[in-house]
Amino acid sequence: MSWDNVRGQAAAVKMLQGTLASGRASHAYLFTGPRGVGKTTAALVFAAGLLCPDRAAGDPCGRCEACRAVAAVRHPDVHRVEPDGDVIRIEQVRQVQRQAALRPVMGPYQVFLIEPAEAANEAAQNALLKVLEEPPGSTVFILIAHQTTPLLPTVLSRCVPVRFGRLPRDVAADILRERFGYGEAAELGAALGDGSIWQATRWTPEALKTRRAAALALWDALTAGPAAALEQAQAWHERRDELLEIMEMLELWLRDLLVCVEHPPGAAVDASWLVNVDQREELMRRAQGLRPDALLGALEAILAFRRQVQQNVSLRTAADVLFLDLAAHRAAAQKG
Repeated sequence: MSWDNVRGQAAAVKMLQGTLASGRASHAYLFTGPRGVGKTTAALVFAAGLLCPDRAAGDPCGRCEACRAVAAVRHPDVHRVEPDGDVIRIEQVRQVQRQAALRPVMGPYQVFLIEPAEAANEAAQNALLKVLEEPPGSTVFILIAHQTTPLLPTVLSRCVPVRFGRLPRDVAADILRERFGYGEAAELGAALGDGSIWQATRWTPEALKTRRAAALALWDALTAGPAAALEQAQAWHERRDELLEIMEMLELWLRDLLVCVEHPPGAAVDASWLVNVDQREELMRRAQGLRPDALLGALEAILAFRRQVQQNVSLRTAADVLFLDLAAHRAAAQKG
């Protein structure tokens, strides 16, 4: 286990490496950022660095018994606190208090990983605050939070913040290929994941392709006029989440079509510019003769639909408007 496992988070890694190199760890850290961007992995590498007797500057060696034990989640001085159901309860924090009062078994510290920290209810947070205010000298707390709003300001003020951002798309795509076997679907998964591996892996590669096929079928069916478009919209009046997902997929397809339309005629489109990399030839074929302003109009219609849903506009109304707009732009896109 090393910092090489934490991808796309250079600022956070640099800060934590500096802490390890200095040999002066704080008693509490708050790792914040979206779910699925490497916070837990970074916490484990940091814990290994704190406990590694052969640490080189800011890097755990990855070979000693301590490093192997942390990687295998069996180190006696690394304690993980996770929700009991949906909540981290005061009884769990009281156990943390009792454990923190003991001496470490193997290393110089006991490390407590609390994830997600925002799952702790108010009573649990107040109990945690007591140990954060008067921490035993041989303890390090790492609170891992996907959002900080539910955390008490007093808890936040006792922790050193370490911020994790969304992963760059190319980094996310590489991770999906290397660790999850996404192959040609990696770019599509990374785009839909919006910088989060957790979000990207909601769908298997096969499911991604099935969703894309559904989005293309919907787009291709929008050629029979307004009445047919409204009839098509009716099928989605009770399927809010599914329609949002299909529109997200269609948005990426239209974006790729626009890239191909704007590309010089006769030249192959660079695969790095596309999300649907595996469909480059099909995209180039479909892009021939399309009007870019109509494609932009369709993209704007999808964005408007998303805003309406967020504003709690009736799904029936929003879907009807969406399908009418998409049908109009679909027809206009084919006119030279």
